[in-house]
Amino acid sequence: MNRSPDRRRGQFTLVLLVLLFGLPPLAGWLFYVNPQWLPDGRKNHGVLISPPRPLTSLPLQENDNTPFDWNSLKGHWTLVYHNRGTCDAPCQAQLQRLQQIRRAVGGERFRIQRLLIQEGPTLSSNSTAEVQQGTGTRVLYLDPSQHTAFEQLFTIPGRDAEPATYLVDPNGMLMMAHGHEQPAKEILQDLEFLLKASRNWI
Repeated sequence: MNRSPDRRRGQFTLVLLVLLFGLPPLAGWLFYVNPQWLPDGRKNHGVLISPPRPLTSLPLQENDNTPFDWNSLKGHWTLVYHNRGTCDAPCQAQLQRLQQIRRAVGGERFRIQRLLIQEGPTLSSNSTAEVQQGTGTRVLYLDPSQHTAFEQLFTIPGRDAEPATYLVDPNGMLMMAHGHEQPAKEILQDLEFLLKASRNWI
């Protein structure tokens, strides 16, 4: 039995709608997991970590000494900065820099959070509150005994381990690193591209 023209037209329209709405998020996801497919004109500024590294094995502590739950970061892109010792003027300046990068993203800034992994002396309650309220950065603590574990996860070939800014994807995977001297504009450009590519992720 021949299909009616109306039925064929309806099936064609359905396929067209699936392609129209399904291909962009699929393409964004494919380019994200396979950045080598990107055209030569599009270069990331940070060092891509391939394959991305899960961070759940690294124990961190909240300010009240309770264990940090890595799952609480899921669904957001996270800018991570690691500091050893007192969070002095350079540390504070870097946190302000990350705050400015987040603001520059505009309406997408709510998809971004910032994390300071503090190793060494625990900040006082007042200092922690200052950092968190002044820059909007969440402060977590790394026990010095876990420094080797941190280095194994965060050491990137071609990039000094510290100081650096790291990027964690919405699935909690460490996937990119930027050097301390890298212009904020370059970090912003990488972040904007990733936000756009992941906008329709399910």
